[in-house]
Amino acid sequence: MIAIDAMGGDNAPQVVIAGALNAAKDKVPVALFGPHALIKSQLDQLDSTWPSYPITVIDAPEEIGMAENPVLAVRKKTHSSLVQAVQSVKNKQCTGVISAGNSGAFMVAASLILGRSENVERPAILGLLPGLYGHVVGLDLGANTECRPQHLYQFAHVGADYAQQVLGIANPRVGLLANGEEDEKGSVLTKETFSMLKQSDLNFVGNVEPYQIVKNKTDVVVCDGFSGNVLMKTMESVHQLLATYGKSELAKLKNEPGKQDIVSWGEHFLHDIENKFTSKVFGGAVLAGVNGRVIVCHGAANAYDITQAIKQAAARPVERK
Repeated sequence: MIAIDAMGGDNAPQVVIAGALNAAKDKVPVALFGPHALIKSQLDQLDSTWPSYPITVIDAPEEIGMAENPVLAVRKKTHSSLVQAVQSVKNKQCTGVISAGNSGAFMVAASLILGRSENVERPAILGLLPGLYGHVVGLDLGANTECRPQHLYQFAHVGADYAQQVLGIANPRVGLLANGEEDEKGSVLTKETFSMLKQSDLNFVGNVEPYQIVKNKTDVVVCDGFSGNVLMKTMESVHQLLATYGKSELAKLKNEPGKQDIVSWGEHFLHDIENKFTSKVFGGAVLAGVNGRVIVCHGAANAYDITQAIKQAAARPVERK
């Protein structure tokens, strides 16, 4: 059963509950944490037959807002939907947890309640970045905006382990995000991390720039959370730019005689881009380095994203549009 913070996210609880209901209809048992009456009311509006699906509603009357201080919120609001959802994994009531709410509070709760993995000082957000020949493991994508070299060194090992165990890459190549591929490029942080990784037992391929990530020069890319979050959002923005421009141009051709083959090809092309190069098909990102299956969703996640994240937490295949 997957625990869900029903009150987390820009569009909660409506889209979160809708996404959970869709997952339950696909035979994934879910537990919705939040105000009992509110959640049941939403479920009744969506589908009056919801009790026939594997859905459990657990009362959690408090809510952690997106702008609240993560540490203070987790410590004070122990009956919040976010904290109670994480606690259910600790208690082995649930096997995984997802939230689209306050990501800082989610990370704090997971770290304090579930505990950190051995040799990991800070958990990192791990996601799959788009590449021409397959996805690239990226971390940290936003959990730690300020890092020290040893943190990036630990991220590299966590990312390599994930690439081996989940993606089946025997000896994953590890790259360090920098503003140039030359060894001496980068900030003080990247230069010191470069030296540590070069002396490690990892298959370290050196510094990589964003275009080399897209060309799959590396299987894992390591960076601090600030740089990683900007990298991820830039990639998402480029995809949105191409999709919006492409749809606009195709719309101009739809009513022109003899252009229907071009329009059809263009629509299929955009669909393929959506499937191959957007990370949204996976629903969320893994909070790596904690003792439990924790999936961080984007605050603006819709119902489809939530369903995908639940399947990801349940280790079920996600669908592609």
